[in-house]
This record gives sequence, structure tokens and C-alpha cells, in this order.
Amino acid sequence: MILGMHRSGTSFITRLVNLLGFSVCHREDLLVGRALNPRGHWESKSLLRFNDRLLGEHGRSWFCPPALDEHDVSAMLRRHRRQALAAVQDAHPQKPWVWKDPRTCVLLPFWSSVLEQRAAYVLVVRHPFEVSDSLATRNGCTPLLSLALWERYTREAMLGAAGRPLMVCTYDGVLADPVRWCERLVDFLAELGVARRPVEEVAIEAFAMAGLRHSHRSWSELEPGPLISHEQVALAHAAREPTVQRRYAPPPLPAETPANDSLFADIARRTRRTRRLAGLPAHLVDPKAVRGRSGGPSRPPVSVVLAPTGEPALAQALDALAPGMPAGAEVLLCAADADRAGRLSAADGVTLRAVACEASASAAAALALAAGAADGELVVITTDALLRCEDWYASLREALARPGIGGVGAVIHPSSDPARRCIGASIPDEELAYEPRARAGESGLVPTVLLSGAFCGFTRPLLAAAGGIDPEFRSAEAAVAELSLRLWRMGFRCCTAERAQAWVQTTEGARNDDVVGLYDRLRIARLHLDPERLRAFTARVSALPAYRQADEELAGDEVQRRRTAVGAVCAFPLERAFNRDGRSPTG
Repeated sequence: MILGMHRSGTSFITRLVNLLGFSVCHREDLLVGRALNPRGHWESKSLLRFNDRLLGEHGRSWFCPPALDEHDVSAMLRRHRRQALAAVQDAHPQKPWVWKDPRTCVLLPFWSSVLEQRAAYVLVVRHPFEVSDSLATRNGCTPLLSLALWERYTREAMLGAAGRPLMVCTYDGVLADPVRWCERLVDFLAELGVARRPVEEVAIEAFAMAGLRHSHRSWSELEPGPLISHEQVALAHAAREPTVQRRYAPPPLPAETPANDSLFADIARRTRRTRRLAGLPAHLVDPKAVRGRSGGPSRPPVSVVLAPTGEPALAQALDALAPGMPAGAEVLLCAADADRAGRLSAADGVTLRAVACEASASAAAALALAAGAADGELVVITTDALLRCEDWYASLREALARPGIGGVGAVIHPSSDPARRCIGASIPDEELAYEPRARAGESGLVPTVLLSGAFCGFTRPLLAAAGGIDPEFRSAEAAVAELSLRLWRMGFRCCTAERAQAWVQTTEGARNDDVVGLYDRLRIARLHLDPERLRAFTARVSALPAYRQADEELAGDEVQRRRTAVGAVCAFPLERAFNRDGRSPTG
């Protein structure tokens, strides 16, 4: 069981443990990723609801947690022990399992009795002001509330774990060397008689990518002040000491900050009916603070990555984008000639940047380089020569602000058939030969299996969390298609915003059966298909004339390493993308 206050890195730690061979809950029960947890929560929805019901019986919730006494725990066990054990078994049909829900910190006396001696524990401690910063971004919580919550969750977890096998770590300590931390955890489990799979460094390092941490505070500078009490500072210094104990003995802890009880009781009264933070006074919750703290310099509202080559095409693309381009935007040019940006003009308030790449680089490699250099809150990619755009920025921004949306495309009008409306692409056959999808005019968002590289957008944090554009593809279109599959497998949705329209100059691309097209399809198959389907796919395409050369170009360990990295960030199998679209890669 993973313990720790909300926004302390418990999702990150849970996935690391999962990668060591401990199963999370079954996929239908898995809480999918959201904007502030782009790499997933790795958490059971049913057990989260169960914990909420336990808290609700005490008139409490996650943001006004109780401090349970022995009488409370005994009463809960009499009423719920059997149901609680069944809920855990239903959520985790495979053993051994790993489970995290921050609510278990304040419910630990109950859960440790339910699970008896069958569970080991990991407590993740994060700097209290980093937790406060993150809760301000996610929920608008002010430091007064955030630090009181941090104190109660952390204190109750330490006291509740007494006598149990426990490993205590800090979030920043794990981020500093996640592979070494996993090795220490495996050693700890071995002492408990639990043999685990060897640490797979490629998977661990792929998941523990840079940029997961958005707030940095120094433990050495943590002192009592107007925002944090003496008791909270003393608890922080006691809790941050790493330890591994078969029978945990908590260090001497200070008494809890006296004002906490009355603070949480007041919140419970105010939210008795709604069980929501909304409505609390501004000294506890400021809705204007939600997602309002970047922790750094302001970013461009959007970065547009232009892949077409040739100055006429780039100038035309800038003209097409200009009507919808917000002030402060940046445009990145994939160019072997880094001076090209200086010879082009842009709308007022728009910055042009040329990202130099080798003249021999593939379209996908150039696109990956430019997209990785983008600074904007949104990253919009266009791989074809743009002729005209309508309502692109507002539509993509609105769609990407919705929960669960990972990538959004525009309706594409190809110059070869301007009346045609294409919304991404699908994979209609067993050979992964994806093709554009046509659709009559509608409004709203349409689920799209594969986004079109001709025009699509992502939030910058999610694009980074997904691993960015894979530069090893040959065509930019295939690289965007594979990114779409990754997003679906991470738990996000890809859609087309039908208000956004883009007219593009179509060019002759790679056919599905030539070397470039087959190489890209074979790479997608080796990254995403399960072994059985991969063998069947290979048997079908191996007869094609281009197969031998495509196979030779994919030889080596790179694809397997990339497959491992993709698997580390993906919670779901490939079917999730096709099931949402009513199609499947097996027809």
C-alpha cells in the first residue's frame, strides 16, 4: 500500500511499484489520467468511492479528514470489515498487488486491521509547501488549508503504520534516482519474503521523465512562519528521514497544530450537504488560483510547429494562421536553413523561431525536434502546406481544456478534393494500413482513432508526458498516428473539433506497401501490438516486396527499448483506441 498526502507523488511511486510486477486494479476500475496527472493515477475508482463512503459516515471528506480514535475504528470494523476485504479482492484480482489512495492515510487503522499482516507499506513524503503549491493549482486551496491537510495526512499515516513493514521516502529523493530507489524497494520486499522481477531500467527511466515536478522547495529553508506552524515544521523534519523497518516505530512526533480540529470541523459543517470545496471562504479556497500558478515565467499561449519546406509554403502557412493567431504566440519552423525565419514576416505579437535540423533528417525527426523545442501552453502541429484555416486556435484550446481530451484535430480539406471533410484516420484492416476518414458536417467533438498530422494540437505538458514525437518514424503523418495510439493507451481521448477547419495542399506521400510506408506500419506494430497479434501481422506483411528492407531497417535493440518505454507510460492495451471508435485492428 502506498501512503502519502494528495499531490505527494503517490501516483508516480505506485506506477514504479507496478513496473516491478505488482498489479494495479483491473483496467475497467482504473482511474484514467487527467491534466495534472498526465501519466496516470494508477488508482482504483471503486476503492476511492469506498473510502469516500467511510469518510462520509463520519461527516467528513478528503479535505476535512477525521482523526479516528479506537472507538471509531472498532465501529467501522464491525460494520465494514467483510465488505472492505471483498472490495479489495474485487479491485485486485491478481496478486501481488499495489494500491494507493491518499485517503488511506487517515483511514489506516481500519485498513491495516482489514488486511492484517498481508500488506507492506511505502510512505511518500513531499515538502509541505510543494504540496501546497500543487493543491493551489488543482483545487485553489490556500496554504492554511493545504498545510493543515498535509499535517494530518502525514501524521496519521506515520502513527497508523506503527508495527507494520514500512519504507519511508521523500518524493524528491525518489526522483533523484528512481532506479536505485526501486532496487532498495526490491531488497526490502526480499527481506519480507516477496521475490520480485528485476528492475528494468529502461521502463523506470522512461516513466520517471524530467518535468514531473513543477514546484521546488528547499527542506533546509523550512522554518516556522506566518504560513506554517511550529508543529508542522517539526513534523516535516521528522517525516522526511528515509527509513526501512520491518516493524515501524514512528519517531517522536509533535502534537498536531491546535487549530486543525476546529478548522476541519468548520469545513465539515459548511460542506455537509455538498461534500465539495466550493463555497468555502476565500481564506481557505480561492477558485481564481486553480491552474493559475505556473511556478515560472509566462509561456506563449500556443506554439505552432510548421513542417513544410520551401519559403513560399511557409509564408503561405503564416498568412493562413494569422487570422486566428493569439498575441504572444510563437511559430517554429523545421528548417535546415536556420536563417529562414529572418526572411519571413509574421503578424504583430507573434515570434518566429527556426529550429535547425540536419538536411538529411526524416520528416518525423524534424517534427520531433521542433515540437520538443516548443514553449507554448498548446502545441499545434501541421505537416502539410496550409492554404487556409478557420477557427483553429479557439476550437482546439476549448477542446483541450475538457477533462480526458489528449489530442484534438481540425477538419481537413485536401486540395485534391476541397469538398471532402476528413477527420483524422482509422485503421480498417489487419495490415494497419490507416486511411483518412470522411464525415458530413456536424458540430462538437468526434472521437478520432488517429489524428491527422495535417493539423492537430496537444497541451505541452501532456505531449511531454507521452514521450513526444517518435523521431524514428520516416513520415510525420505516421509519427502523429503513433502518438495518437499512445494517448488512447494512456487513458486520454483523441477527437476532431468540427468547428476547426484547415485547407491543405496535399502531396504524394508514402504508400502503405512501399518501404517507407511499410517501415512505419511495422514500427507501429512492434511498438503496440501484443506478441500474438504481432506474429500474425508479421506473417501477413512478410510476403510484401518491401518487407525485407523495412525489416532490416528496424533491426536492433532500439525498437524493443522504445516498446518498453511506451509500455511504461501506457495503462491500457491497444483495444482502447479501437473500441472507442467501433473498430478493431483485427477487423
